[in-house]
Amino acid sequence: MTSPTSNAITANIGLIEQRLFRASTLANAAHVAAQRGEQNLAIGTLLPVEQDLADAEALLRTVFVLHRSRPDTTQAGVQ
Repeated sequence: MTSPTSNAITANIGLIEQRLFRASTLANAAHVAAQRGEQNLAIGTLLPVEQDLADAEALLRTVFVLHRSRPDTTQAGVQ
């Protein structure tokens, strides 16, 4: 089924995947830096992760809202 809503859901899920992939990659790099004793580098590397996770959460909420939204055709007189 292809509709504007389905397309929006698919696009948002793709964006979630991108944000989480970047967050995971940065977390891995931060972990490596921490293991080398470079705590400041590790923390600095994690800073963008905070925004990526917030973005992923907002996108997830959007996906759920889009999924739950159904046009109420009965009140518009459409049967």
